Formats: sequence, C-alpha cells, structure tokens
Amino acid sequence: MMQFLRDAFYRRLALLLLCSFVVVGVLFLLLMHYMVNAYQDEVAQNLHRELARHLVDEKALFVDGQPDRDGLYHLFHNLMVLGPNFEFYLLGPQGEILAYSADPTQIKRQQIDLEPVRAFLDSSAKDPRTIYGQDPRDRGRLKVFSAAPVERNGQLKGYMYVIIGSEIFDDVAQGVWQNHIERWVVAVFLSGLILSLIASLWVFGLLTRPLRRLTGDMQRFRAVGLQQELAPTPWDTNANDVVHRLGSTFNEMSVSLREQYRRIKTVDEMRRELLTHISHDLRTPLSSLQGYLETWLLSEQLHPEESRRYVETAYRNSKKVNRLVEQLFELACLESADVPMNIEKVVLAELVQDVLQKFTLKARERCVGMDVTPRDTAIVVYGDIEKLERVFSNLVENALRHCGPGDEIIVQLQPRGSRVAVSVKDSGSGIPAADLPHIFDAHYRAANSVYDGNRQGGLGLAITKKLLALHQADICVQSTENRGTAFEFQLRCS
Repeated sequence: MMQFLRDAFYRRLALLLLCSFVVVGVLFLLLMHYMVNAYQDEVAQNLHRELARHLVDEKALFVDGQPDRDGLYHLFHNLMVLGPNFEFYLLGPQGEILAYSADPTQIKRQQIDLEPVRAFLDSSAKDPRTIYGQDPRDRGRLKVFSAAPVERNGQLKGYMYVIIGSEIFDDVAQGVWQNHIERWVVAVFLSGLILSLIASLWVFGLLTRPLRRLTGDMQRFRAVGLQQELAPTPWDTNANDVVHRLGSTFNEMSVSLREQYRRIKTVDEMRRELLTHISHDLRTPLSSLQGYLETWLLSEQLHPEESRRYVETAYRNSKKVNRLVEQLFELACLESADVPMNIEKVVLAELVQDVLQKFTLKARERCVGMDVTPRDTAIVVYGDIEKLERVFSNLVENALRHCGPGDEIIVQLQPRGSRVAVSVKDSGSGIPAADLPHIFDAHYRAANSVYDGNRQGGLGLAITKKLLALHQADICVQSTENRGTAFEFQLRCS
C-alpha cells in the first residue's frame, strides 16, 4: 500500500477516490436524512390521522357561534402537556387562525392555505401520499398535520388543525441528533469511508499490476535502448485484458525495432566495410595495370614479344579487377532482403557434372582428379539452378586452389528423407584450425590462402554461404591440414 501511495499515479487515484467517496457519502447522508424524515412524517400522519376528529367529537369548540377561547386554552394546554409533539390550531371557514396553543409571539401566519387540508380530508389511511400543510410558526416551512372539519347544525364553522412535530419536538430531536446520533453516524461513515478507500486502492493495485509491469518494461527499454537485448516480460496473448494485449504488442514492437536497428546497423557496417575492401582489393591490380600500361606507353621502341608481355599482364590484371568488382556487387546484392529466386526442379548429378566439366582443363593441368558420386539422375532437388551452379563452382574452384598433383575432388550426393546431403571433399592442403571459424567471412584470407602466386579476394565462400541461405540451407566445414577439406550442406528434394 505504501508503495502505491509513493507513486504519483496512485496518489492522484487515492485523492480521486477520497473525493468521490466524500461526495457520494454526503449525498447518501442527505438522501438517508430525507428518506428517514419522509418515513417518519408518513408514519406520524397515518398514526395520528384521527387525532383532530377526536378533539372535535369530544369537545364543543364554539359557543354561540364564537370560539370558546378559555375552554380551548385549557384544552390545548392539557394536550400539549400530555403530548408535546403536537400544536393545536382552530381555523375559521377561510383558513384564518382563530385560536392556538403556541406562544403568540411565535405566530408568523394569520391564515392557513386550506388546499392541503381539503386534500387530507379527501384522502384515506390507505393513501400512500404524505400531505404537508403550512406551519404558522414559519412562513416557508411545511409540516405533516391532522385535520377535521368543525360543524354545528350542519353548518361548517371551521377546522381543527393539528401540527404533528411541534417546535418543542424539533428542538429536542435536534439536540439528540447533535449529541448522539450525529457523532455515531459520522464515526460510522468515516470508518466505512476509510475501509472502503483502502479496499478500493488494494483492488486497484491488483487490477493495475499488469500496467505497472508494462511501465517497468518501457522504462527498461528506454534505459537500455536498442543495442542490448532484454528478457521480455511474459504476457498472455490470449487474455481479454487490454493491458496484456498491449504488453504483448509492446514486446513484438521492441523485437521488431531491435531487428530493424540491427539490419540498419549491419547495412551501415557493410557499406563502410565494402568501401574499405573495394579500395583495398582494387588498389593492387589497378596499380599493376596502371604500371604496365604506363611502361608500355613510355617505351617507344619495344620488342614485339616484350610489348605483348606487357599487354597480356595488363589484360590479366584487368580481368582480376573485373572479377573482383563482379563479386563485390554480387555479395552486395545477396545482402539485400529482396533477392529474386527462380525455384525449379534440378537434377543434381547433371548440374554437378556440368560444373566439373568447366574445370576439367584446369584440373588436368594440376593433375587433380574430379568426380561426382552417385551419378543418379533420380536425385532431384528444388532450387534456383543458376545460384546452385554458382555454389558448386565456388566450392570446386576453392578446392582446386588447395589441391596439388595426385589430389582429388569428390562431390557426394546422399538422399536423406526429404533432403539431399551434399559433400564437396578434397584431399588438398586443408585449412588451419584457427582459420576455420572465419573462412565464410567476407575478405577473410586463411593463412594458406596464397597459392601459385595469385591472391584471392576472399569473397567466394561468403557468396556461397549467402546463396545457400536463400535455399534455407546451412553450410559447414571440416578440415585437417595436409589431409583435405570437406564442405557439407543439405538441399530440399522433391
């Protein structure tokens, strides 16, 4: 509870509840006071409905057509001693006050409106209405009453008008209320108000607990930002509670924002890395190309064979530049989120055989054997044939660079249920163990990457991994130095 009250939200909530309870409590007390008074008035009027009639029947109120003032004074005095809750008035036929039991100085009216009196006389004890008449002691106050007509020889002489709830009764009742009932009512009301407020805050605390959890998640997310991963608060996505749905949506939003941030950061890092690699990888072949061309231009008299050698060297360097640029743009395209795929059925053995055929001449020059096993045309996979051809070309070319005379390259195809396991093995120089975790990184060169004097750009295996990822395939490598290397991956078959 104290934790709630330390929170500004709960302080405002407590103040709002307190004000609401006070307003409701005051309205309830006023309504209760009104209902109690109305109930008491209705009971008192029904209980004493015949009081005025009994007085008229028991006593002659007029003598020789005039009010018997002495008799009325003693009658009213005796009745007020016995029943101080009543005030007695003798009214004329037009409602004028002829005699009364009250102090003359307290009489503020000299005439009573007879409409309520007539309504009272026309009603019955079963009538649920409570009829109020004018109080002679106050010009604005209305009181319940009892009334009866005073007739002599069939002629209306006036009315007996009895106020129920005299001034004395009101003063005594007000004192009792202030001394006892008022304090009791206020005490009960305040106790109920405090208990209700505490219970309401406790209930609000339970109901808003998910909101506090969500607020905590948002504050942690704001403090950590997009760079760190936070364990998300579990939310019930199937709950009808709007806060649970909001929390689940916030978790999804935070994951999406972090993913987008990582993508933007990756793209930005790739852009800087690409610019760095382009400037680094193009510098050497371009410098060589420029140097040979300048030498060829500056030499006025060159032997035809020497001139041809310069031009051929410049041409080889231009091919290297062209190949490197193509690989860089290919890798940049594969890094994008929207790479077109033309999925079709591919006879894997025929595709591998075509790729090996491209490298036959180079393999013969190195005295390296190449083969695919089994040569089963029934092994069919789903994939983009151009991208798969690029995968096998990169792997076979990479294997040839690390093979010497007497080595061999074997491509094995092995169906495994709904997939086909592919392995490209060679018995060449292998890859150092320290380099294995990095060989798929763009522009990474292993310690033994230099072969026959030609430096490679280090993009072939990175491109291969990207191409296989588009086919939902992961590639792994196993290698032992001086014993060979095996690249393995799986493709979905038909």
